[in-house]
Amino acid sequence: MSFSGDAVVLLLVVFALAIWGMYLFRRWLREKPDIPVPVSDPEHRPSGEAVELLAEHGYEVVHGKVKIPITVHKDEQKLTSALFVDYFARRDDKMYAVKLGRSRKPMDSAAGSSIREHLLVYALLYDNTAGVLYVDTDKRQVHKIRFELEL
Repeated sequence: MSFSGDAVVLLLVVFALAIWGMYLFRRWLREKPDIPVPVSDPEHRPSGEAVELLAEHGYEVVHGKVKIPITVHKDEQKLTSALFVDYFARRDDKMYAVKLGRSRKPMDSAAGSSIREHLLVYALLYDNTAGVLYVDTDKRQVHKIRFELEL
């Protein structure tokens, strides 16, 4: 069976396009979706002790609580859960996810492993945040947490 020169060139072009298409498709699959940080209407900004504490430390709260639904597939079972970001705050043109300290689930702020377990997910969730603010209203403290991953 012999191929003409045109057929060979056509097969090479189709093969190159298929390889290029597979490369683009794989790159698209690996991309993390860009989840924008929500910003609410100034008339509907949250209020309360934590918002006042953040303002005292120079942060402007730009959005209240956000629920992020999660579906977990365990074997053949489908489970549901959710993450909650308490606030989003801005300072010096940088956005931060805000988590409030909870007395029923305390975080040891002196241990890196405890901070990682409690807050890393919030730092990874949004690309355009500069970190996580951990607000301890009982001690009236605001901790700015940033993570550097060494891959």
